[in-house]
Order: sequence, then structure tokens, then C-alpha cells
Amino acid sequence: MRKIWTNRKLFTVRFKGREPRALLWRKPVYKEWFLYAKLAQELGKKIPKAFGNLKKFDDFEDWWRHPKYGFELFCEKPMGELVQETQPNRSKLQPDELLLKINLKGDLEIINRDIKRLLISKDVGEDYTSNARFQPSRSMKNISVGVTDKAYEKGTKRDNKIKRARETYIMSLTMSPKEIVKELKLMPQIGGDHWSSREGARQMTREDFLKITGSDPKRYQFTLDNRIKTIRRQIRNVEKSFENIAIGKFP
Repeated sequence: MRKIWTNRKLFTVRFKGREPRALLWRKPVYKEWFLYAKLAQELGKKIPKAFGNLKKFDDFEDWWRHPKYGFELFCEKPMGELVQETQPNRSKLQPDELLLKINLKGDLEIINRDIKRLLISKDVGEDYTSNARFQPSRSMKNISVGVTDKAYEKGTKRDNKIKRARETYIMSLTMSPKEIVKELKLMPQIGGDHWSSREGARQMTREDFLKITGSDPKRYQFTLDNRIKTIRRQIRNVEKSFENIAIGKFP
């Protein structure tokens, strides 16, 4: 199914006793940021001091709801009312404000059209620019964190590639890329004498491959090498994310 992005601007979040504020990226992005930063800290790598001692937090939600960390690091600054009635000559306009005079007897559709034309002429962009203290390095559309039907058309799923890379990296601390390929069953599966993906099927060995396909053994090695390259690429991506986390970016 073709993936069609459903764009949403800001997500307002409310905590008891705090002023409601918004997020520009979805919560799963921040959860992966936390898990990557926690892993980086455990490995002795640098993370922003503002994140605190993540060893004290076993659960993301505890860190997320903490009045000093989590949400407070990623939320947008309060902007107040974007549209309000202003009395002429009674208020000083800020550089990013504009005073309008609107004929209320006009047609609403035409008024909206003219307001939009005016705002475009003032270089007011359609895309909101984040003012959060910490911001992901890519747009939400380009971060694969296992989004839901709310983000794409109903029924379309998207893998959490960032989580997969993180789990692969953790395995690499004690296993070789080839061992990871075997552990994750990334090679073609076989059941009996036939190709199979059903439960209980095992990974195809070099001997299985030659027996079933009768092809050049180099073809099997080529497939294995490609899987190993994928594992190594995931490891490199995680290491790059560690570097970005150190300067306050992710992924």
C-alpha cells in the first residue's frame, strides 16, 4: 500500500498544574531519544546535562512527566493568542505582529482569501518553525518510529527503524554482525525441503541453498554479505545518533 503522509502541525499536551504547551514531533520520537540517550550514558558517552542522570529513570514515562525533564525539554514556548482584537493606537506592535482592519460586512470567504494573500506577502510560511529547546534533526515525516493510522492513511503501518537499529546495536556489544544475522533470522527460511516463513522454520544454510536452488555458492554468500552490511549500517547509524545526542540533536 502506498504510504500517504497525513500532516498535523502541533500537538497540545496538558499536565496538571502546568501551562498547556505543544509538541511539533510525535511522542515516540522523544521516547527513542530518551532510550538512545540512556544507552549512550550507560556506555560513558556524552549527553546534554539538561537530560539529567538517566540511570535514575527506568521508565520513559517517569522521565517524560518529570517537571524538570522530558516534556519540558521538547515543548514549544507558549505563543499566546495568535488572533485577537486590537484597539488602534493603544498597543505597541512587536516586529512579528501585524494590525489589520477588516470590513465585517464583507463575505467571509473573500475576507479569508485576502487575509491569506496579505500574510503570504509578508513571508508568513505555512510550515511552523519549532522554538523548542531541543528539536529532532529531521521532520516527523522522515523519522520512522512506528507511527499509527493517525499519521498515515488508515491501515498503513510503518516500522520503527530507530528502535530496530538500537536493539541491533545492543546485540553488537556482545555479538558479531554475522551472529546477529543468525540470531535475528535474517537469512531465507526453510521448512522441510521448501522455502517457508511459517513458525518452526529454520534459516537456510549454505548447503540448503545449494540443494534447493542448485546455483552458484557465491549467490548464498552475496545474500549473507548483504544482511551483514545492513547490520553494520544500523550500528553506524546508532553511533551517529550518539554524536548528535551529544550536541542536542536526534536522530
